[in-house]
Amino acid sequence: MKLEFKNSKPFTVGAELEVQLVDRNTYALSNSSKIIFENLPEKFKNIVQPEVLTSMVEIVSPVCEKPEEVVSHIKEALHEIDKIGEAFGFRVSALGTHAFAKKEETQITAKERYLELLKELQIVLRQFLIYGFHIHVGFPDKESAVKGYNLIINYLPVFLGISTSSPFFYGEFTGLNSYRTKIFEQLPRAGIPEYFSNFEDFENLYTQLYEGGFVQSIKDIWWDVRIHSDLGTVELRVCDSNPDFERLELLIAFMQALSLYAQDTEINRFYYQTLKQNKWNATRYSLKGKFIDIDGYKTIAQKGLEKIEVMKKKGIFKELGTEYKIDVLKDIFRKNTVSENMILVYKKTNDIKLMEEFGFIR
Repeated sequence: MKLEFKNSKPFTVGAELEVQLVDRNTYALSNSSKIIFENLPEKFKNIVQPEVLTSMVEIVSPVCEKPEEVVSHIKEALHEIDKIGEAFGFRVSALGTHAFAKKEETQITAKERYLELLKELQIVLRQFLIYGFHIHVGFPDKESAVKGYNLIINYLPVFLGISTSSPFFYGEFTGLNSYRTKIFEQLPRAGIPEYFSNFEDFENLYTQLYEGGFVQSIKDIWWDVRIHSDLGTVELRVCDSNPDFERLELLIAFMQALSLYAQDTEINRFYYQTLKQNKWNATRYSLKGKFIDIDGYKTIAQKGLEKIEVMKKKGIFKELGTEYKIDVLKDIFRKNTVSENMILVYKKTNDIKLMEEFGFIR
């Protein structure tokens, strides 16, 4: 099967943020997505989208040139939803998991695609109380997209480490910084993908899955990073949802820069078990986890900062017009992540309800 790659304007960016809808008083999940769509102003109709659960929505930015433009669209939509929520008793929380909800309290959105997924995935989908942040970068052709995709595989732990916000699930402290990651990996086509030598490799794999009836479109590929040929992008899917707008901007800027950098650099291929270990280290320890590199060991934060410096010296951020902001964003690597702050407060208070407040949009 031939996959058409819809060429995009090079290194444009977009993002999708999945958010919880929670009761303003109890912080329990609130099945309020229908209320949002009934009251949303026209200008937000294409930006706010339904999701698999009626207690969540997805904010989808338009295609943008700069990371801050993407974040501005997301921020504006979230504040609009919160305005509606003030009138109807719910609010938005942007965390990778809900801290204490149970699958029995959720409702699947009655769209044919979601109902078909439920039939196939059963309990795996019913307990999918998880929320992510996805980033798209545009590529001018399919082979440049493969280069970007291959390099981004190596940096999945950095992206995950920056975003971790899901240490609680079903009312328990999981001991991890991103439990969302482990839930998502239960899907049959999720997790760390393999490298491809060229677009034809990807096409051959997709054809095998398609002809076997396992996928109907690219949307049924749920890897941590995937080539989205329908949009002409590479899409990063490893990140937890996150309420920190500067953190979101850093994630977008880092992926945009790696995508350009990949076009003119040799891409190291790690052993698959090394990729898995590095991702686990981010899942368990966030940015403080170890990163197994080609030349030794460092923390995941050090790996991110090191690569930013390399790309800065090469003029990548300057070429993308993001150099003026990168030093500010670099400071995020030195701060606690959302998950780390959640854990610190929980150990002092033992208050699971309070954990949901960390996801509130300020």
